Amino acid sequence: MSSFNATMVLPFEAGENADLPALTVQAQAGVAPEYSIQLYRLFWNTQADIQVVLEGVEVTLPKGQLLTLSPGEVVVFDADTKVQSICFHHDFFCVRVMRDEVYCDGVVFNRLKGLPIVEFPQSEWPYLEGKFQELQAILRNIGPFSNDRAVSVIRSLLLHAADFKLNTMAKEQASHRRSFRQSPVVVAFQNLVEDTYAEHHDASFYSDALNLSTATLNRRVKDEMGKTIMQAVNERLALEARVALRSGNRSVKEVAFDLGFQDPLYFSRFFRKHFGKSPLHYFTGGQEVANA
Repeated sequence: MSSFNATMVLPFEAGENADLPALTVQAQAGVAPEYSIQLYRLFWNTQADIQVVLEGVEVTLPKGQLLTLSPGEVVVFDADTKVQSICFHHDFFCVRVMRDEVYCDGVVFNRLKGLPIVEFPQSEWPYLEGKFQELQAILRNIGPFSNDRAVSVIRSLLLHAADFKLNTMAKEQASHRRSFRQSPVVVAFQNLVEDTYAEHHDASFYSDALNLSTATLNRRVKDEMGKTIMQAVNERLALEARVALRSGNRSVKEVAFDLGFQDPLYFSRFFRKHFGKSPLHYFTGGQEVANA
């Protein structure tokens, strides 16, 4: 597998994100810019197996595998680590908005459980290298259609990654096998959760909105997603809480209220249940989150 040396950037054309890159493709991932924690990040290990520290835990990233990080997730590489990377802003390509086209939200990105690593067989490594090279070529000669071309490459790559991740998940949890294309009811449920998770924390709201009994919707969600209605809602809340606290822009109390928790103490218990630590001890760049 070959590698490239330059850091290539596709900037936002205008607006409030004008000072941030829409898309970055680079070879040296050991020294990531500070804004990278706000981005979706793909790290492809083209060398021997390496050790990285992911959310404070040391894990192995095998050769040829893809590490996929959502905004708010922190990874630390050794200074001399060489991995190829793609970083993109959610305003450039939002995996949540594109859920129906790129089935990776909750699979490749924004997962609460399991390692965010996509296991590709060696036969797929040329495909990955080709996608990285396509993005390099686009960023090397930026033109009027560069954004659309780059989005097309990322969409293809994420679809491929989701397919392999789902296969891995099916092997790990055979009782919760699910097809790549989910039923319209479950897709509608996921979209509804995405739109209303901060306002509605009760299962009956979602079943009523979809004109189903709670038991029926719960069964459909369980069959296709491997979790109950409330597990899906709570996982979405937990993920958003982690991203919000990582940003360091709001206090714990503000994050709790924004996510529909009227009692900050209950929010703290909820957070500890999912992540094993108090939100007051969740860090952003080594700095403790502001107190409530």
